[in-house]
Amino acid sequence: MSNGTDEIQLPAYLDLPPHLSAQKYFFVCTLTVAAWDTLVLTPRTWRLLRTKEWPPLKMMYHFLRLFMPMEFSVVGVAFFDTQWTLEKCNQFFLFEPICTAVLLAVCSAVHCIRIWAIYDKKRPMMYAMGALWAFQVVVTAICCGFYRVTPLQEGQGCIAEPKAAWVGIYWLSATILYTVTLVMAVKRSMRSLEVKRISYWKLMLRDGLNLYAAVWLVNMINMLFWFIITPTGPEDPIRTIVTSMTAVLTTSMTMRIILCVRGTLKRGGGFA
Repeated sequence: MSNGTDEIQLPAYLDLPPHLSAQKYFFVCTLTVAAWDTLVLTPRTWRLLRTKEWPPLKMMYHFLRLFMPMEFSVVGVAFFDTQWTLEKCNQFFLFEPICTAVLLAVCSAVHCIRIWAIYDKKRPMMYAMGALWAFQVVVTAICCGFYRVTPLQEGQGCIAEPKAAWVGIYWLSATILYTVTLVMAVKRSMRSLEVKRISYWKLMLRDGLNLYAAVWLVNMINMLFWFIITPTGPEDPIRTIVTSMTAVLTTSMTMRIILCVRGTLKRGGGFA
């Protein structure tokens, strides 16, 4: 007869450490946001699709619209499927950092094009924003080579994590770009008040400053996890706990920046 005080041995996929359990819950929230955003933007996406022109911003919008949910659906399978072996994970783990680097590159290109456009399409601004974008693309591409499989027990999920804290420059490069675009967008909007005075609330909504600020904020929060919070061990995925949500929200707000443009999207659109 078994002793009533004997501990029940849970399978590995149920016996999760606290940070891994939190990451699974947070990833469910990420998938929910991605699905909801895809649903909510459907009418506006359809209206944009029906326009005859196909400028770069429109093509980028539809790419983000399809690529983001596809990426995180695949990542979700790897994360939650208890049948994934360590061997399969070793062949797959670079999928998320590489796909997210592509996602960020397109999002950042949208931001750069819009800043260039609202500053009257001046060539110096194009060079400056292009240099920031190229820096981000190079840094994220290099950093993809410095990820590894998080050493979890089989059945607990497949997660890619950095080999060292400095790999966080992957996200730092994007955060620098989004900081610059936020500052430049605010400066341009404030300058427009010299022509016509409106309330700051209307100014924010008119120029989509809340969208630029949201992108900056989620990326800054991500920076806290990468560079301030210390993992308890090699199996602790705390550094990457919010990266998926950051990528999804960055994509979501960037698509709204495109939809916020009044008039044509040719050559990045214009200033309101």
